[in-house]
Amino acid sequence: MAGILLFVLSVSLFPELRRAEGNLEIPDSCKDIGVCEDIPNYPEDLAAGLIEDLEKNTINVFNKDRSVVPTPSRRLEPDDTDLCQSTQKIYAPRAARDYNGTWFFILNNKERPQQTFKLEICRVHDSPCLAAAYIQNGYEGRCAQKYIIRQMIGLDRQNQVVKVNIQLPSCCSCVLRRMYGLK
Repeated sequence: MAGILLFVLSVSLFPELRRAEGNLEIPDSCKDIGVCEDIPNYPEDLAAGLIEDLEKNTINVFNKDRSVVPTPSRRLEPDDTDLCQSTQKIYAPRAARDYNGTWFFILNNKERPQQTFKLEICRVHDSPCLAAAYIQNGYEGRCAQKYIIRQMIGLDRQNQVVKVNIQLPSCCSCVLRRMYGLK
């Protein structure tokens, strides 16, 4: 029964908080990575009410990545170097784009986030890999953003609570590309 509640909660519980369809304002700084923590027109009151209802009536509905200190087996050795420069951070998104390109408000409280995701983003997409990498003749090494699909709880255009599959940047990887024109 708790799972059914997730999909039937709607703005009908909060009629004074309706938003205009398509009124999701995405800052340019968020468009490249598909995730945004600061949205100018985020429906604070609506989100707070829905989060409260979900936390009361469902069990463990929200995903939450945490920053974890790696164990020795997962840690880079002191002399190890990443081949691409990237930034890692725990994000608490308030808007995100699904793999079809549709943006959704994501239910999150700014002071006490319910949904957090660890992201790694290339500092400069398609930049050359670190010069220390040996690359065979006829190929070039380029830094490429890799993605993963994660499920989030958000609002659709009718302000219905929905589970949404969001494409998130997961790592920055050095990939080999064959150089054309070389024999």
